[in-house]
Amino acid sequence: MTQLDHIRTRLRLSQKCTFPVYLREFGLDLTLSEGVFSPLEFQNWRWLTENFPPVEGKSILEIGCGFGLPGLYLAKHGALSLLACDINPIAVTNTLENAARNGIQNVEVIHSDIFSNVPRDRRFDLIFWNYPSIFADADYECKDNLEVGAIDPGYRLLRRFLLEGPEFLTRTGRILLGFSSGARDDLLTEIAEANNLACVLLASGTLPQASQVCRLFSIHKSA
Repeated sequence: MTQLDHIRTRLRLSQKCTFPVYLREFGLDLTLSEGVFSPLEFQNWRWLTENFPPVEGKSILEIGCGFGLPGLYLAKHGALSLLACDINPIAVTNTLENAARNGIQNVEVIHSDIFSNVPRDRRFDLIFWNYPSIFADADYECKDNLEVGAIDPGYRLLRRFLLEGPEFLTRTGRILLGFSSGARDDLLTEIAEANNLACVLLASGTLPQASQVCRLFSIHKSA
């Protein structure tokens, strides 16, 4: 079984449970809706929440918010504001529900294909994406929004993200990219350099009973 087949199988199995699923994570009462990328099967979000740098007083844009973490946790614990977005409309509704369940008010959630619906005049101190870093050939077509949450054919989404992202940063802002081990580091370096961006590893680590290494990169405009 190829890595791609393995991921597709995990995505399919992740939907074979009774929805909604109720969770309590990081002091938040949360629900998971059917059709949303599963935080139970894919848990990079947990490590990223635990290892996110300080966000006190910062404005954050989160790409691919899924069921809401880590964005909602950051909004509740020091961030000035959070604009969360997802290409999956079910995920948008799910994150809005979870924000309301926990009384988190400094949050906006919108449907957006990366930056497509982010207001062009908005600027953020941090732009965060737990990136779908499974590589597939450029001609591969994702079957549904769950696959879009895990697989980036030809790293086309990453190319768009790093091309457009700097336009939405404040003068001292930076991009924070969740980029797991086993991903194409060579392409990340190539794309960053093509956009005159510096890419620095901030932290790496593993979750209990997980072989994959979670990593967080800081990306900013080169001097």
